[in-house]
Amino acid sequence: MATANEQFFDAMVRHQIGLLRLSGSIRKEVFALLNATEEDLARRIRNGIRPGGVTPANIKRAQALEVVVRNLRGEAWKKVAKLWRKEFNELAVANPQFVANAVQTVMPVTVSLNMPSPELLRTLVTTNPFEGKVLSQWAKSIASTDINRIIDQVRIGMVQGEGSDAIARRVVGTRAAGGRNGVTEITRRGAEAITRTAVNHYSNQANRKFFEDNKRIFPREVYVATLDDRTTLICGKLDGERFPTGEGPIPPLHFRCRSLRVAVINDEVVGTRFAKPVAQRGLLRDFAKERGINPVSRRSALPRGTKGDFDRFARARTKQMIGKVPAKVTYQEWLGRQSTQFQNDVLGNARGRLFRDGKLPLSKFVNRAGDDIPLRDLARFQRQAFLDAGLDPDVF
Repeated sequence: MATANEQFFDAMVRHQIGLLRLSGSIRKEVFALLNATEEDLARRIRNGIRPGGVTPANIKRAQALEVVVRNLRGEAWKKVAKLWRKEFNELAVANPQFVANAVQTVMPVTVSLNMPSPELLRTLVTTNPFEGKVLSQWAKSIASTDINRIIDQVRIGMVQGEGSDAIARRVVGTRAAGGRNGVTEITRRGAEAITRTAVNHYSNQANRKFFEDNKRIFPREVYVATLDDRTTLICGKLDGERFPTGEGPIPPLHFRCRSLRVAVINDEVVGTRFAKPVAQRGLLRDFAKERGINPVSRRSALPRGTKGDFDRFARARTKQMIGKVPAKVTYQEWLGRQSTQFQNDVLGNARGRLFRDGKLPLSKFVNRAGDDIPLRDLARFQRQAFLDAGLDPDVF
């Protein structure tokens, strides 16, 4: 049976995968708010600029268009900033509660845990910087850069004598390319990076407060970089390192960092506490079997003279049940030990089959930027893996 530390490690890694999904969900909402302005933006550019390049009339039209761009995108960015604050406030408050529930679930003994106040956790979102800026500064910075980038492209297009359709394409791209060939795609990538990084930042910082408030139970933390198959050098060299609780590097250490810190349950302290009723019954059963006496369901029912022996037995066995933190393991090894359903849930059905039956390592599923490679491209470059997994590569 897995020890409490092993079960807690698994719970934290699974939760981190859930947080990666949360960041994807928030990112989609951010994109929707920004994308909602692009059709109107393209229409305003087409109607606002006339052929002829830099003429006095076009300069006036461009100046009027700048006001429109600032208003349109400015309102969208206000909504994005509000969404970020709401989501990250909820995350900061909810994350320590998840961790506390996970601890209580895996522990064989009863423990009392201190919880950081919701007010304190919410201040993380307004005052705690990541990558050099607090959230409000990141929201203001990316909004300003986005608006100025759009205005610059309009000016460049005018100077080069481009028509209004070409200038609109410069800004929002083409429908055929899904907008990925316009400068607003740069903004989407930036918004995604902020979202992913912020989710990891606030979850790790909230956990840090919780672990620090319960340092006697969690004296050390382990740096876990295994969620990032293309681990950066900075995280790769820290993977598996142990630090006193609250000290040392706390992820994220770079944009899009997916690493986390997992606390180690102190078997010396916790192992001396009273066992939960279900654990107590198991200890009594094991003790009776070892001593060759009739099994009992309560300590008080033990034969005279055996209660002290049982207490010593229970303390030693409880420490074993809490155990040590698992040895260093890669994400690929960890995922390989999970159920088929969980693998499919994380990777998708097709990628799950490629991982298990096609023996395709996780590094083949993502590009150097860390983005998923579409199945149609995988099918083209990894035909044999598809065939080994029982998948027809020509279908994708």
